[in-house]
Formats: sequence, C-alpha cells, structure tokens
Amino acid sequence: MKKGILFVIVLCLCMTLTFNEKKAGDSFLQQNSLYIVVSGVPEGGFDQTAQVMKSVLEQEKLVNRPVNILYQRGGTVDKGWTYMMEREANYISLNSSLLLSRNLLGSSNVTMNDVTPLAILAEEWQVVAVPMDSPFANGKELLHALKKKPDSLKIGFAPDFGNDDQISFARAAEMAGIDPYRIQFLKFDSADDLFQALINHEVDAATTTITEVRHDYEKKRLKLVATTTSQRLDGFEDVPTWKEQGIPLIFSHWRGVMGPKQMSQHDIREWDQLLQKMTETKSWKKRLKQKGWTSRYMNSKEAKIFMENQLRQYEELIQGEQAVE
Repeated sequence: MKKGILFVIVLCLCMTLTFNEKKAGDSFLQQNSLYIVVSGVPEGGFDQTAQVMKSVLEQEKLVNRPVNILYQRGGTVDKGWTYMMEREANYISLNSSLLLSRNLLGSSNVTMNDVTPLAILAEEWQVVAVPMDSPFANGKELLHALKKKPDSLKIGFAPDFGNDDQISFARAAEMAGIDPYRIQFLKFDSADDLFQALINHEVDAATTTITEVRHDYEKKRLKLVATTTSQRLDGFEDVPTWKEQGIPLIFSHWRGVMGPKQMSQHDIREWDQLLQKMTETKSWKKRLKQKGWTSRYMNSKEAKIFMENQLRQYEELIQGEQAVE
C-alpha cells in the first residue's frame, strides 16, 4: 500500500514538474518583455528597422507585452552588439554586412560566431546622391570625372568603414576602371551629418541607402544619380541604375536579426515562429513597401548559412578579387 501511495506521489510530482517546465518554456517570449538593441542614433537604418518591427509586433498583437527599443549611442556599432551579447534571449539586435566587413577590416572583434543569427528580414538598395546644383547629371559623369583624376572628388559615407555604402561605390568605380584605393572617402558619424555635408558642398557625392536618403530626396534637398538595383525603383523613377549606365553592378544591402550566443534551441524556435508570423502580416508588407525595402525572410538556420556565404564573398570583395553581381 505504501509503495502504491509513494508511486502516485512521485508520478504526480513528475507530472507537475513536466507541466511547469512546459508552461514556462512554451511561452518564453510571451512571458518576458522584448528588447531590440539599436547601435547609434534614432532614425538610422538599424533604428528604422527596429521601429517597423516594434510597430508590427504590437499592432498585430503577436506579443503580450510592449516591445522596447534600447539605444546604445556613442562609439561604434559594437557597443550595441556587445550590450546585447551579454543579455538573455529576450534581447536581440539588428545586423547587416557590417557584422562581417568590420571584422575583416580589423575594426571590430565581434564575429558571427559570437552571436546567434535569428533571421534575415529584408534587403534594400544603395544609391549615390549629389547636391542639387551638382555638375553631374548621372553616375556615369561622376565616374568619368573620377577616372580622369581619382583624388579630385570627395565621396562621403556613414557611419562605418567597410559598410555596404562604401563597398558598393568602390565596386562601381572599380568596374569603371578606377583604382578604389585612390578615391577620397570621407566617413561621417551619421546619415544626417553626411547629408548636411553634401548640401554644404563639403563632399561632392554621398553613397548611402534608399531608406536613409528618402526624406531629403523627397524634399528635393539633393538628387540621386545611380542605384544598385536591376531596374528603377517605384517612387524613384527618375534615378537611373548603374546597370543602365554601363556599370554591371547589382548590389543589395540586407538587414537581419541576431541574439546572444548562449540562446537555447527552444529560444531559437520561438524567435523563428514569432519573426515568421511578423513577416507574413499585411502590416509588415505594407511597411516594407513604404520604406522601399524588398522582403527577404530567412529563418535562423537559413540566416546562418546565408551569412556564412556572405562572409566568403566579403573576404573576396575586400581583397578585390570578385565583383558583386
């Protein structure tokens, strides 16, 4: 009799523990506040991605608690990434090719092996901007001037050396027969600083993304002379592609999400489910269209493979051995 009672008690305890563990584990992201860590200042590319995520997750009621955006200002993007890396699985951060290129250039110790890739969300495109009264009507004329004298013009970008803004312009120049190492590249801390310098003629051209330049472009504070798309973009029909100007460059800038390295497989699966639901909503698709971004969702497993392939390409790119097409 005692053995029977003991068995029942043990069985009940096991069932209770199993139930509690399942209950706690099944809804980790619903039980905890979510934090998106953004490196840099508000309105930058990472912040705009975080704002869209926050808006859609809350509007579609995909989470039970508010989504918080934490800004890590000052320093480089490493500051925000490092902050996130020391937190729990309810903290994530945005990434891009900077995670790969900065380490290859020796300006960062953070690699993709220090984090957990969670998703690739979207891609956007690079553009080249010039002042409204610039003598260059298109990118071809700009490259022609650079080819005659590569150090005659100043090309601005922000916020980090080796980002897609700088690399995409360097590739276009190289395809035009220009030594990219002779170009005067000037780095600015933010897109706002960059565009102000362009308007003030402190630089002759700026290489940036559609997201960051859209406002000034629509306000006619600057003009765009080239995009890295295969065809002209909606809303930017007057902007020629590099391809139609004789430069066979198609270059996309991807944005992704990553978490701390120590995330469990259960945490990763939860993020996979949540982010997939987010990218399937009408709200997400609407916001992407407004931003001029292209949907490119990949889950954690696919994102890891994608980033490994990108790393190999950037190794070759930075060494000048392969074109991005």
